[in-house]
Amino acid sequence: MNNFETVKEFTDILVNCQGKVTFITAQGDRLVTDSMLSALVGFASLISVAGSMDVRFECEHPADCENLHHFMRQHKLGIYRNT
Repeated sequence: MNNFETVKEFTDILVNCQGKVTFITAQGDRLVTDSMLSALVGFASLISVAGSMDVRFECEHPADCENLHHFMRQHKLGIYRNT
């Protein structure tokens, strides 16, 4: 799967989330997934660096966290954890 397809799949997962999802880097940078602007600007970058840095996410709904965990494992996107 190429990077575009991975970003598209990731965006589809986030669009279908029931609540707000926030990604947090080890440095404390936050990316809230509540707008398409966030998707266009940040998701490709997040996916490209996820293999080399600690990425956490906060989800309002447990099912959203499960879907994100599955995606991250499936694509071997490095260190991740939900809070």
